[in-house]
Amino acid sequence: MENEIVTKQTKLAILAVALLSFLGILVETSLNVTFPTLTEEFNVSLGTMQWATSGYLLMVTVVMSASGHLIKKFKAQHLFRIAVLFFITGTILCASAVSFPMLMTGRLLQAVSTGLSTPLMFQIILSLVPQSKMGVYMGIGSMVNSFAPALGPTYGGLFTSFLSWRAIFL
Repeated sequence: MENEIVTKQTKLAILAVALLSFLGILVETSLNVTFPTLTEEFNVSLGTMQWATSGYLLMVTVVMSASGHLIKKFKAQHLFRIAVLFFITGTILCASAVSFPMLMTGRLLQAVSTGLSTPLMFQIILSLVPQSKMGVYMGIGSMVNSFAPALGPTYGGLFTSFLSWRAIFL
């Protein structure tokens, strides 16, 4: 059993999906510290601006709830490509947002990406990693989900202070 190995292709697949999941969570948590700046920029109330996070989390929850069905119906590569497309499109919309609805649309697209990539990461680990290595890879996957929210507020604060809130998305 000890000679069971995880192939390079599997490691790269896990790394790619973990990176996408990490970026989605990082951007989600980093935007919270920009609310005072964004409320002035878009001339909306703090309550309205909080929908940028609440809507994001709601969309992530909806997509994660459907991910079991999607993973059964579509190949992992296909779902990953869709998640990347949604993340890139959402990031471009957010970085270039000139209004709150444009920012919100970008955030929702990013949420679809995170909602797909996070369960996909664990599905790849559970289906391709040998049982003897499962704990290590599940731990790495869990660290991705835990480390991003810990870094997010600092990341968002630094970029907003020294550059612009738009730099968070770049």
